[in-house]
Amino acid sequence: MARLRRAGPDAGLRGDRLGRRPRPRRRPRPAEPHRRAAPAVTVPAGPGEGRPVTAGLPVAVRPLLVASDLDGTLLPPDLTVDPDLVAAIGELRAAGVTFVVCTGRMVKSGAAAAETLGAGGGLIVSYSGGVVADLASGEWLVHLPLESAAAVDVVRHARRLGGHLNVFVDDQLYVEQDDRWTEWTTSYLGIDVRLVDDLLALVEGRAPTKIVLAADPADIVRLLPDLRARWDGTLNVSRSQPHFIEINDRRASKSGALEWLRARLEGGGPAVACGDGLNDLDMLRWADLGVAVAEGDEEVRAVADLVVPRAGLPGLFRRLAALPA
Repeated sequence: MARLRRAGPDAGLRGDRLGRRPRPRRRPRPAEPHRRAAPAVTVPAGPGEGRPVTAGLPVAVRPLLVASDLDGTLLPPDLTVDPDLVAAIGELRAAGVTFVVCTGRMVKSGAAAAETLGAGGGLIVSYSGGVVADLASGEWLVHLPLESAAAVDVVRHARRLGGHLNVFVDDQLYVEQDDRWTEWTTSYLGIDVRLVDDLLALVEGRAPTKIVLAADPADIVRLLPDLRARWDGTLNVSRSQPHFIEINDRRASKSGALEWLRARLEGGGPAVACGDGLNDLDMLRWADLGVAVAEGDEEVRAVADLVVPRAGLPGLFRRLAALPA
């Protein structure tokens, strides 16, 4: 694995926590609530008998890093872990490729998922670029929270819309409403929640890393263009899950976090990014090889260099690991 040079911003979290004890949540496996002009190439899972490992790949040398989204890309909706995928990630890492989980999840939830996938102890991009962390040391290398005025406006506007908000501060989830969205989030991510009386008071005093608006998918589709227009140039607004709108500081993006990491990795080679959702678009455009899973959004498939079924990722990772350095 390429080594990370410890230059650049050091932005760990600071600040005390609210004096409230988290409530334990039961965690059943939940059901789901309701640049380039060239076309993508669909490739099979593996090189096949007698087929060169470079066949069908727009890159001819082993990548410096492979970054992949988590939910919907590495993990299907039921969160089943494919043992073949775990083995393939291990082969990438053994070949010296830096494997980066790049997710909208909070750090501790993303770290737990990375561990099950055989990517524990590595680097992670969490909160869709709001945090870059070293899982081996626990250090937050980059933290880009929302500015206070912007966070206050988000909470006030969400109240006018009557929407549910998930607010993440110091890698802890805070909500005002103990409703179906709270239950789904805590169950799906396997995390605890802190119920507070006033999210506005919380964000006025402590900068959130990310805010998520939860609503039915049809409402998300209707609200997304308006929210993007409202906070254009101030916040990054994107859809992750069909029922989530993610709201980050304007500086936070998956591509920005990966570019920061790439500049600090020793060695050369292309960057590969894999994703399925609209919040993956920027990193697929940024990468030397952008890979979309066939089960992902049509818009994501349209910008990708390669489209593979989710079940084909292990074969793709093995082909990348086998490329010459």
